[in-house]
Amino acid sequence: MSKAYKRTKYVKRYCVPDQIMHWMVALGFILLLVTGFMIFFKGPASLLTTEAGMAFRQGHRIGAILFIGAPLIYFLFSSKRWGFLVAFKWGKYDFGWLKAAPKHYFIGGEGMPPQDKYNTGQKLYFLVVIVFGLLLAMSGFALWFDWFNGSLGVWMLVIHDVSAVIITIFFGIHLHLTVFHARERASFNAMTTGWMEAEYAEHHHKLWFDKVKYDQMITCGERKMRKMKQVDQNKNNTFQA
Repeated sequence: MSKAYKRTKYVKRYCVPDQIMHWMVALGFILLLVTGFMIFFKGPASLLTTEAGMAFRQGHRIGAILFIGAPLIYFLFSSKRWGFLVAFKWGKYDFGWLKAAPKHYFIGGEGMPPQDKYNTGQKLYFLVVIVFGLLLAMSGFALWFDWFNGSLGVWMLVIHDVSAVIITIFFGIHLHLTVFHARERASFNAMTTGWMEAEYAEHHHKLWFDKVKYDQMITCGERKMRKMKQVDQNKNNTFQA
């Protein structure tokens, strides 16, 4: 490990409950997406008459439990349960971001307005997931338990499918920008490790970075030492037990 890498500074971005909730929702949605795709194109007849169809239905339900259960548990037990309301708080910097984003992401260049912990694109994605996720969940339960028949049942199916398509489109954009877009990979790394490079945080989330840089920033070497201490502490706790 080079000295320069050891001196790279990081800020704490996410706590473990945040990470668990995020990845459970992501896993649940991917499972819903894959099984939902198969259900949509195979049709209801095969779902009732073949083992594969039944397996897709069960997998879809498991995905639904993860997609709904993880944020519900987080909301009930996390001290940051109201954090999702950030999706509804928009200001002048958000509208400036919307104006500058196409050039920044697809052509290149700077000029993006300062952002808080979540940038405008993330807020927009949160908003879509909250609104259409609720529609997806409610219509999904209605279809699962056959709450409605006739035209109401058909409307539940339409709402379910349209909500799924809209979330899938935004999920694809989110996946591209966080995983495959070279300039934004630090955001994905932050969700996997809990830490974000300070340089990236200052550039992309300056309003938030200025609030936390004095009490939540450490170097890579210090991160490694913390991890080693945590491992030793866990071993000691195991021996004492």
